[in-house]
Amino acid sequence: MAKQVSTNNASNNTPSSLPFSPISLNDFIEMCKTNQGQINSYLEEKQILVIYPGTVAPKSSDINQGLSLISSKNKGYLIAKPQVKNKRITESLFGLTAADYQSKFVIITADCLVQISSEVNQINSMAELVYLCNKTTTLEQSLELQVQSTPMSAMSILTQKWKMAGSYFITANKNIHRWVFLLISLFSLVFMTQMSKTASISGDEFTQYTYSKLIANYYLESIGEAIPIDTNELKGQRMPTLAKAFPTMGAGVATIKDPDRVMHVYGSSFDTFTTILGYYLGVDDQMQFRHWWNSIFGFLCILFTALVVRRLTQGSWAFAWLSFLLMLLMPRFFGEAMNNPKDVPFALGYIMSLYYAIRMFQNWPHFRWNAALGLVLSTALGISVRIGGLLSVAFFIMYAGLKFIEHIGFKQFTSLKWKGFGALFVATITIGLCSYLLGISPWPYGIDQPFTNPLEALKEFTNYSVSLRQLFEGKLYDSDMLPLYYLRKYLLITTPMAVMFGLGCFALLVYTNRKRFTNEIFLILFAAIFPIVYIYIQKSQVYGGIRQILFTLPCFVTIAVIGYQWFCDLLVRLNKKLQLLPPLIALALLAMPTKFILANHPVSYSYFNEVYGGTAKAYGEYEMDYYLASLRPSAEWFLENVARKHPEKKYEVLTYGMDHVKYYCRNDKNVHVGYSRFDDRSSKDWDYCIFYNAYFDKARLNSGEFPPKGAVYQQMVDGVPAGLVIERPSHDDFKGIKAIEKDTAYAQAATLLENYLKIDPARSEVRFYLSSAYIGMGNIEKAILAVKEARKYYPEYSRACFAQFQYLMNVKRYDEAIEVISQYLESRPRDGEGFIMKAQAQLSKGDIAAGIETLKNAVAMNPMDYRVYDLGATAYQMMKDAGNYNMWLQASTLGSASNQNDFQTAVQAVMMIYEEITGKPLDTKKYGLE
Repeated sequence: MAKQVSTNNASNNTPSSLPFSPISLNDFIEMCKTNQGQINSYLEEKQILVIYPGTVAPKSSDINQGLSLISSKNKGYLIAKPQVKNKRITESLFGLTAADYQSKFVIITADCLVQISSEVNQINSMAELVYLCNKTTTLEQSLELQVQSTPMSAMSILTQKWKMAGSYFITANKNIHRWVFLLISLFSLVFMTQMSKTASISGDEFTQYTYSKLIANYYLESIGEAIPIDTNELKGQRMPTLAKAFPTMGAGVATIKDPDRVMHVYGSSFDTFTTILGYYLGVDDQMQFRHWWNSIFGFLCILFTALVVRRLTQGSWAFAWLSFLLMLLMPRFFGEAMNNPKDVPFALGYIMSLYYAIRMFQNWPHFRWNAALGLVLSTALGISVRIGGLLSVAFFIMYAGLKFIEHIGFKQFTSLKWKGFGALFVATITIGLCSYLLGISPWPYGIDQPFTNPLEALKEFTNYSVSLRQLFEGKLYDSDMLPLYYLRKYLLITTPMAVMFGLGCFALLVYTNRKRFTNEIFLILFAAIFPIVYIYIQKSQVYGGIRQILFTLPCFVTIAVIGYQWFCDLLVRLNKKLQLLPPLIALALLAMPTKFILANHPVSYSYFNEVYGGTAKAYGEYEMDYYLASLRPSAEWFLENVARKHPEKKYEVLTYGMDHVKYYCRNDKNVHVGYSRFDDRSSKDWDYCIFYNAYFDKARLNSGEFPPKGAVYQQMVDGVPAGLVIERPSHDDFKGIKAIEKDTAYAQAATLLENYLKIDPARSEVRFYLSSAYIGMGNIEKAILAVKEARKYYPEYSRACFAQFQYLMNVKRYDEAIEVISQYLESRPRDGEGFIMKAQAQLSKGDIAAGIETLKNAVAMNPMDYRVYDLGATAYQMMKDAGNYNMWLQASTLGSASNQNDFQTAVQAVMMIYEEITGKPLDTKKYGLE
């Protein structure tokens, strides 16, 4: 064994003062096998080892040069190697170069030694030592010596790397936690791809698939190929603007705006990739093919989360496999990992970019080109899915800046002595620009005008507006009116307690571990929290639970695992025997989510955590099957238990998810699938209906209207129905409604509908039609009672509300009419029609002042409805207010103006009234007045 080179132990970090020992590779391996005491001595003294091949020690000048590079940190390792040609290409592709295999010596500090000492006895060469050091999470630096490396073929480099990897992970692997990580990874890959075979088609999947064919053809047409598509597909997915332009523009419509579904703001790279690949492979079941690939992206998202955790936990494979389980068994993530082609690929790009950002800049100014390539590709992946992937660019620039300050020191930074900043600036800008251009390249709308369209899409995406009814805290909201704490509340009640416990540990222990709070931890914490804070500040619209922030979940899991590590370290200081307690707590807390996933696939994303009370308690309080997953098991039950048992019979099936059920039934020719909303099914002829639990209010879910009479199958989740199959209990409802349409058969209709209600009394739709029959018979009191009963089961049922209002107005019961419409407006506060009706009742009652205030609300909701101004003019005339009367009368001509001058005069009056009421000018562009 080589003798230690004596150096003084001065406190300064000049090369001559660093305690180090040159030692041959063979002696080092022998020492690790036989002399653990010597290893411990090196660790205690923070001594540096200079390990070299053969028997001749390196030149002192080379060693000192290497020590001068590592001295500022005294962490990690340094590889002294010869120079090599084409380093960027080889290192980008393989992570290693010929020079790594021909290293002249390696300098190893204590924090690196502690991670490799137990495994060094398995190596036989300097290349294997370099590989082993590279597998640690310590800082890496390099020194290029003034000699040239011996050329090696790319195949030889790759072959040797795979051989070393096989030894590290398999043949020479004695690390139990690394084995656990490998086995969990392999199991997860198989498990997720197998589960993808029974994953359901998600809510917007057909729209995304159809649009992806346009994008695919935009590129395929250049090589003389195209995927069949016609305007009916576009119309069927509610993209009429693109359907109209398609006959003349062809696939070029992918470069224009889609004002109907706003698909142009998405890069849709995942959809396009699977569509093209499926087309060339001749895939028959395109949806299952997409789901298989979706599960691969979901698996990779989990894998990269674990890799980030390992880097932040000092190379711990134990905490890496723990994070793998926490991500895999998170029902909200797992439930969408196989059928969410937007949020899951975006989440992969997001966590990958964070991983490669750490790899790239943690060692700055040293880096390996494969980290730079990985950062470009991962950031580009996020951008290619949605333009919000630009967040990754902002994050790695921020992180690079923090690492630069750490590298030069805060004093140097504040003194503006920014040595090396130019290289960092060029690197980050280059990576950001390459990521951006690569990210928009598969996005025709983005690449068509690369410096304007993506930014416009980002603006549209941030202010994306669509009004969906969402059940939240027992109340139905328009999605653009949900409380600002919506996301925060959903995270609290849907995150598994195993993750919540880790987050709690992190929050409680962050102060005592403040010295361990690295820039890397800050990066992940910031990446978890910032998007949610930004959404809160921007008041951007969110809905569907945590689906739109799904990409932050890997970051929250990472922070939770760091919390577990800190908790474990705390217990070790108290009693080493307690170190297993934190992971045991995590595994115990994972039991319930695991059971939920296994019991409720493919609807496992409807999970609510145990502290909240589970999905059973959330029933009627929060949205359940917002992604339409229950349609698959419901449709399959119907096929297996009804349609395929009687292939000679024809079945008419209605559903709210027509495209989905049609696809599930595509091979069953005796089944015809039609469309119906849940509330409109009585007016249509059908044998079975298939519905899913979404967009229902609490009253309907608890009053017996869902599930209704005739439900022969229910897809249960935690004891409550997510989806159902209904067999028609009677045709009397359909016959009664048809009798009403004859305008003369009201008595017959009433009898039929009354008979139906004896079977199925909780049918608000049938009671509404029964009221119409009573009106036809001249019995308005029974009509009022019928719609009142309808609203008992469905309080905000608009047709029943409006009918009850009108019946009460007809008998001049104005106070009751006002109460009915006021109740309706509580649930539909943006319905301008409701405000007009309420104002009519108030004016009829003689309460002119209240009527005018209500009309002002109507103007704020819809300033272009001329009926509001007509009614307002009447009100001001009653008040003898000539000024306002003339202004509102002028505005009321908006709907009857015979020429452009009259129309502009009416618009000017509208603008003045609107600004006086709201205090802000009318957005003329919004209403097409420019």
